[in-house]
Amino acid sequence: MTSPWTSTCETSFKLAYGTEAMLPIEVGSPSHRAINFDKIANEEGLRTNIELIDEVRDQAISRMKKYKEKIKEHFSKKSRVKKFQVKDLVLRDTEASDPKNIGKLMPKWEGPYKLKEVLRPRT
Repeated sequence: MTSPWTSTCETSFKLAYGTEAMLPIEVGSPSHRAINFDKIANEEGLRTNIELIDEVRDQAISRMKKYKEKIKEHFSKKSRVKKFQVKDLVLRDTEASDPKNIGKLMPKWEGPYKLKEVLRPRT
């Protein structure tokens, strides 16, 4: 079972070539994969992996979509939509009005200002 915060379980090598790569340490030393290597079974497995690569890629894409949806849900829970009305008092970001006048000790907000009109929602 994968974590909901992990986008895919596949490496980019597997998504490109259809199989996992061997680590350099596995090539030089006797590992389980190197000891139990069977050339005929390996070639058959590679052919099968190449035939199934599109399915693996599709699964990775669907997992990435689910991951992005979960991230969006997580962060949208934290944000609150504020609908502004005419005559509401608002503060303005000082960096937006004067980008040169920023610094650690400078005020972050200026105002309050009274709204004259609402151009579109969330502005």
